Formats: sequence, structure tokens, C-alpha cells
Amino acid sequence: MIRALGLLLLFLLELAVLGIGAWWGWALDAATPVRLLAAAAVPLLLAVLWGVFGSPKARVPLSAPAKHTFQAAWFVLGGGLLALLGRPLLGVALVAVWAVTVTLLRRAGRPA
Repeated sequence: MIRALGLLLLFLLELAVLGIGAWWGWALDAATPVRLLAAAAVPLLLAVLWGVFGSPKARVPLSAPAKHTFQAAWFVLGGGLLALLGRPLLGVALVAVWAVTVTLLRRAGRPA
């Protein structure tokens, strides 16, 4: 049960990074068409990258350390985008919740 909740939380955090990417794109200091394009393109690009490298069924299989590094970079990017949006504490919280969740899942014997 705890593992299932941890995996659910990780999935929700992954989706949050996509939403943060859209928010960042929309917040750009640019004309509305550029903002709309960025708000759609950034999460799309992030989703493609996740599908290729980060997901459990990734198209490019990475070694465990490389996959963990990619996933860490994913959440640090999300935290950095939140900081750029003026929400640095939320950015730190995003990365911290991810790190704690992954650590607990690994200690429970379930690699994340």
C-alpha cells in the first residue's frame, strides 16, 4: 500500500513538472501567440523527453544510475522553473518531496 502511494505521488509530481513547464511558457514576457506556443511546446517537449528517457517503459533504456540522474535533473528543472516564476520555496519543496519519496521507495525495496 505504501509503495503504491509512493508511486502515485511520483506520477503526480511528474505531471506537476509538465504543468510547471506550461506555466513558465505562459509567463514569458512575449506576445500572446509566443506565450501560447511556449505554454504548449514546453510541456510537450518535456513529455517527449520523459517518454524517451525517464518513464518505466522508456524507449531508450538507461542504466539505473543514468535513469536516476535523468529523473533528478527532471525535478531540479521543475524546481528551477518554479524559482524563475518567483516561487523558489515551491521549487525546493518539489525537489525535496521527490527526493524523500524516491529514498523511501528504495528503502522499501522498490526502485523508483
